[in-house]
Amino acid sequence: MSTSITVRRYLDKQDVQYSVIQCPVDEHGRWQGDIGDISPFRVARAMILKDINGLLMAVLPITHRLKLDALNRQLHRKLKPAEESDYRGVFADCTPGILPALGEAYNFETVIDDSLLDQDYVYVASGNAGELIRITGEDFQLLHSNAWYGNTFSQISERRAAQQKAEQAAKEAQSAKMKKEADVEDIDVPPMATMRQRIERITQLPAMPTLAQKIIQLNANPYAHAEDLAKLVEKDPSLTAQIVRYAQSPFYGYQGKVASVRQAISRVLGYDMVMNISLGVAAARPFKVPPDGPLGLNAFWRDATYSAALCQALCNVAPREKRPRPGTAYLAGLLHNFGFLLLGHLFPKEFAVLNKAVRNEPETPIVALEKRLIGATHMEMGAWLMEAWNMPTEIITVQQEHHNPDYDGPHANYVHVVALADHLLKGLDMGDAESDVLPAELLASLGLDTEQVAKVLERTVESREELDTMARQLVA
Repeated sequence: MSTSITVRRYLDKQDVQYSVIQCPVDEHGRWQGDIGDISPFRVARAMILKDINGLLMAVLPITHRLKLDALNRQLHRKLKPAEESDYRGVFADCTPGILPALGEAYNFETVIDDSLLDQDYVYVASGNAGELIRITGEDFQLLHSNAWYGNTFSQISERRAAQQKAEQAAKEAQSAKMKKEADVEDIDVPPMATMRQRIERITQLPAMPTLAQKIIQLNANPYAHAEDLAKLVEKDPSLTAQIVRYAQSPFYGYQGKVASVRQAISRVLGYDMVMNISLGVAAARPFKVPPDGPLGLNAFWRDATYSAALCQALCNVAPREKRPRPGTAYLAGLLHNFGFLLLGHLFPKEFAVLNKAVRNEPETPIVALEKRLIGATHMEMGAWLMEAWNMPTEIITVQQEHHNPDYDGPHANYVHVVALADHLLKGLDMGDAESDVLPAELLASLGLDTEQVAKVLERTVESREELDTMARQLVA
């Protein structure tokens, strides 16, 4: 039997590029432990479950086993494994026992283990024994745009855990080797002009993640309300946990219990704030850069989390006539250094060189180092991506101008509040501002004085534990 006609038609209709991979199977048509060069952690398998509400497809790596109790708690259902007779007719064009993990192709309600979202490629059964279909991780997400995602309903098997540990050790050894090589003084860095040409030759930027696209669509809908936003955010359990935890932080001083996104919206954060937190977190997820160093993922999310919190707090004390919208200011602070993620994603070697230079020359302004080593700045690259994603003009402007102390154009109040937050962070040994001195012109432009700003910084430092926890969750 060839690839399922349902799968082929669905992929063609969605205009998804894919390739068919042959893999070894046993006498029953099941995959063997060795599937060539394909990591088993990238191979998705489907399980069909049922309850009184109907059938559901759970999609998880073949390395994992389903934790049914956890899934039922997450979905508030009473699911159990379906009998083959319940779904045999749906997969009539497939080899018996082979279930393509493409729930929407077969009109199944679908829940997906979010470990499959971090992969460059995902492999799913084609419907034919001994055959897998390879699609990009981005296309896998797009094909499941209506699915639920979770990270608590499956668990890696002990044998696979040992294999994963061995693979991780190998990666760490390779990473240590690369780091050692990067520490050599005469690294072969492309000439600045060559690097600039490479950047200008790029014609396709990373696609905006599906969840971020949905949030933007919802934001553009004048009839959308808090319930719509809560339903969208709650499809992502890890994002839900971050929103709820943030609402309960001492930063807001709310004394009651916040147990859901709906309560976070109605009681503490408000619609606008939850919308922008969710958009910022969702937009950054696909970008994987090394965790360590002054530009690594740990530092990026730490600085972004603190910057966003400071931007929001500064807006709340600014005079009404000069006050940026707190939710948009939060998003601007969260994403203002996004160009570093794009640089690390597209040019990992050059990113490593810049990361090392920032560590070795802490007194040299970051923009000067970028121009010397890369030929382009993180402001340019961040604005480039935000424009490609059709993000709000306030966000694009902040990307371009947050290191320009003289900027006085459209949306200057957003640029100034982010720049002021960066100067405050410098006093906490964070961020990439040139100094911790608060420029008088920034304070005046926002109608703030040093006493107000000092109180904002003090309140933010009091919430360090919560902000640090949020940053660690975003790195994970």
